[in-house]
Amino acid sequence: MDFSLQGKEMTYLLYDLSNTHEFHRGAIRGAVASVNAEIQSDTPIAVLVGSRNMIKFLPKIVFSKINCVVSLVGLGRLYTDYGFFGRFLFLSIVWIYAKTRALAFIVEHESDKKVIEKVVKSDVYTTHGSGLDASSFFAIEKRRGPGLRLGYLSRFVASKGANEILRIANRLPKDRELIIAGWDVAGHKFADAFQKIAEERANITFLGKLHSRAEVSEFMNRIDLFLSPSVREGGNISLQEAIWHEVPFVTTNVPGCDVLANLFKCPAIPMAEFSDFILGDKVMEIHPDTSNWRERLTPFMSKSVEAELKTILTDVFQKTKQS
Repeated sequence: MDFSLQGKEMTYLLYDLSNTHEFHRGAIRGAVASVNAEIQSDTPIAVLVGSRNMIKFLPKIVFSKINCVVSLVGLGRLYTDYGFFGRFLFLSIVWIYAKTRALAFIVEHESDKKVIEKVVKSDVYTTHGSGLDASSFFAIEKRRGPGLRLGYLSRFVASKGANEILRIANRLPKDRELIIAGWDVAGHKFADAFQKIAEERANITFLGKLHSRAEVSEFMNRIDLFLSPSVREGGNISLQEAIWHEVPFVTTNVPGCDVLANLFKCPAIPMAEFSDFILGDKVMEIHPDTSNWRERLTPFMSKSVEAELKTILTDVFQKTKQS
């Protein structure tokens, strides 16, 4: 739902979240509510989440006097999927925001911060991702059998490694199982391909889109190793979900993935080598100690990120008052 300017006693007005994944938006909702409970202003500030909402909100930036804070949960498909033109267009939009009404930008790691700081003079803050909401998650104690159960949960698009997963599925040895869950960003290309190969191969299962946190837990509890190939990520919520369930993972050595791979001592492989690595023998040797993973995941959890966001929004407001 788009916000209106009714109720101007609120300092921050959270813009439309309907086109973002709301599984993990509790941190930003909580931070906005908490700041509004403590600070009142006659001049509202919009909070935008995601690059798609930046595009939707652009007319208001150009033709109105509404200030905003932009929270970029990753740099989005425009930046990753459309080559030089996409990156140029994305950074141009960021530049327009910075030159008009953006008071600050929020990103999820230092690599994204460096990208944004190249084109803006506004403050750029970092958080530990969007905030993992583990409510309704559950984990079971499981023992690894003689085979290897692989899992892939994602939106299906080339920049999320869907092509690599399709290559793996087509060459999967009989001593390994692959469980695939998710949905196409556009159309049905990958879902149809995964469904077809699942019907032909007994060791491949296609679940389609998962609709609840409980279903995410059911998926994670079935697998031994989580696969997360990607061109670039923000906080990489799917990796955080695997970590919470104490499931080892293999990801790619790119911004947003490398942070978690380094912290939790799991492989980060170049995208071009990903499928060969998963199909090779070394993947059978991945046995990290997961006993303290949830404790180490604490900074990435919803309440921790909510506190980070509250501090950021309060700081932005105070700087606005002083200017």
